[in-house]
Amino acid sequence: MLDEHRAAQRERILEVALELLEDKGMAVLTMSSLAARAGMSRATLYHYFPDVDAVLAAWVGREMERSLDAMLADARRVSDPFERLALLVDSQVLTFSSQHHRLSAEHFESEAVAPAVRAEVERRMAPLRELIALTIGEAQADAGVPERVDPGLAADLLLGLLGAARRRLVAGSVAPAEVTAALLGLLRNGWLARPGS
Repeated sequence: MLDEHRAAQRERILEVALELLEDKGMAVLTMSSLAARAGMSRATLYHYFPDVDAVLAAWVGREMERSLDAMLADARRVSDPFERLALLVDSQVLTFSSQHHRLSAEHFESEAVAPAVRAEVERRMAPLRELIALTIGEAQADAGVPERVDPGLAADLLLGLLGAARRRLVAGSVAPAEVTAALLGLLRNGWLARPGS
């Protein structure tokens, strides 16, 4: 019962933090404003989060968990590594271009350098990175492709390219299908190109 109450309170605080950001922006998000909006004392708020960065990290982690868990589960059910890569790339592109992601990017972009937020993003992205690396290794083996690049490095580079495209997707200046086609084309014609093709 106590754990359920604590979890519900944390969720409430995260929702209130987002409401504050939507209404007033990052500059007014303080522990005092958050406690007042949530209808609790600052002392109570500090029982759940030590500072604003911890609140932001928890919110980012929750949102990433929601989107990544389903994506990874779907991808793991795909046996063909080329199809799995296509699903992973397309899913990330669609996530970045969603209205929900655009809204969160507007408020959290400036917090990307906060150590707590950065650490949470890296922690949540680790399973995706590992699956991409594994899949690239499988795709190279299945196609008889000589290892042109270490699968771990390839995963980092692919995620970097997705990150670069993310800014344009959030801005709405590029179509999701165009980004997916460009990235999959790079994979098929580069690291995963069959010899002689």
